[in-house]
Amino acid sequence: MRRLFFLPTEISYGVFGVMVYSFFKFQPLAIVAVFTFSIFILLVFRRSSVPYRDTQKMNGEMYLSPVYGVVQSIRHSVSCPEYPSPCHEVRISMSLWQEKGLYLPTSGEVLLLKASKGKKINRSSLTLEFSSFSEELSHTDFTLTSKNETLTLLRFIDCTVSVRPTIWLKSGDRGRGGACFGYYPFGGTLLIYVPATSDVLVFEKEEVVPGQTVIASITDQPKV
Repeated sequence: MRRLFFLPTEISYGVFGVMVYSFFKFQPLAIVAVFTFSIFILLVFRRSSVPYRDTQKMNGEMYLSPVYGVVQSIRHSVSCPEYPSPCHEVRISMSLWQEKGLYLPTSGEVLLLKASKGKKINRSSLTLEFSSFSEELSHTDFTLTSKNETLTLLRFIDCTVSVRPTIWLKSGDRGRGGACFGYYPFGGTLLIYVPATSDVLVFEKEEVVPGQTVIASITDQPKV
């Protein structure tokens, strides 16, 4: 069941059990209600298979989308308190109906996982509300250092109707590009920070798919 849904196995089987029980025990109207609610839950927490794609290349690496969503805004050469140097910011909105899986954008090691309390914000809010006040919002930071020692930051900002992402990896854990490392119940907003020396390869309003859409091309930096 974990291959098909992000729900715990017991809950997934329980949902199917309730559907079967209602079919034999409930009145037709009640059966329709139970089936409708059950199918809604299963669709929201469905899980798709993401093909592995090698993110390493000759002179750097490809940074793939970690989620299903739509690019809402791109800001170049900005500063972020949690990022040590100028960076590009890509904001992706995850809707309620899109698959909720989180997938590593490149092979690497988790440097830091940190959750911060704050107010929640609607995923359709203006870019300024995210960029200027993201530190004050309810968010979870996921810092990843790749095999090429490139530092990137994923900032998950909780929507008014969502909850915090469930992340299975912890600080010090390693994984390959495309590996599922958690899910974001009911969706939300993701801010991606990559080095300012990288090339952003997506555009606003583009739909992105984990393991396929290249967010940025990151060039190796010379060793000092």
